[in-house]
Amino acid sequence: MNPLQDFLVALTFLTRLGRAHITTSEAISRSMPMYPMVGLLLGLILALSSMLPLSSWVLAWLLTGLNIYLTRGLHWDGWADLWDGWGSGATGMRFWTIVKDSHIGAFGTMGLILGLGLQTALFEAAVAQNAWIALLFAPVFGRFCCLVLARMSQSLSRPGLGQNAVQGATTSALILGGCTALLPALPLGPSHLAATLALAVAALAALLALGRKHEGVNGDFLGAAIIAGEVCALLPLSLSI
Repeated sequence: MNPLQDFLVALTFLTRLGRAHITTSEAISRSMPMYPMVGLLLGLILALSSMLPLSSWVLAWLLTGLNIYLTRGLHWDGWADLWDGWGSGATGMRFWTIVKDSHIGAFGTMGLILGLGLQTALFEAAVAQNAWIALLFAPVFGRFCCLVLARMSQSLSRPGLGQNAVQGATTSALILGGCTALLPALPLGPSHLAATLALAVAALAALLALGRKHEGVNGDFLGAAIIAGEVCALLPLSLSI
């Protein structure tokens, strides 16, 4: 086990910050515990960027764009794919055909508008409240949610890159990821953390139910879990406005 190498594999897979190189399915699985650590780096970049001397809404728009750029829009792609599959009402292989289609449909477009709009509004709330620690926490928690969903859906994994990630969601990976997520969560206080966990449980339960209904979970589900986790980590800020 080489933690630095595992981190670099996760960084390259999840973001554009790593050095592109050929890797193996086993290496991708081993890198799973480092997902929240990658989120910590992304959160640090967002938190520092939020201190630019610009209006809160301009900064929120820039943070949304920066988040997309750093991750190559990878997780939003999964989010949109699931909206297309869910919105179609299709079942069986038809559902998976729609999810795997590289063309976005009406429901995927609506999902992106709603999701990106909500995330931008939450970034604005964080900037307006100078809640830079929440911006640090959100990407970490999002990737921890990915770990949790992967662990819960190991019996549902479908072939592909998502399957490699699911196989790496071991108990030790959950413990390490949970500890990584807990560090930036503590300064936010118990009420914020409790609200975040309650929202995340509901979001992950919905994703898991969708996976069970269609007898499978793939990388699109894991990407959507990251987006849902980020939103859940920021949403409690709106309760104090």
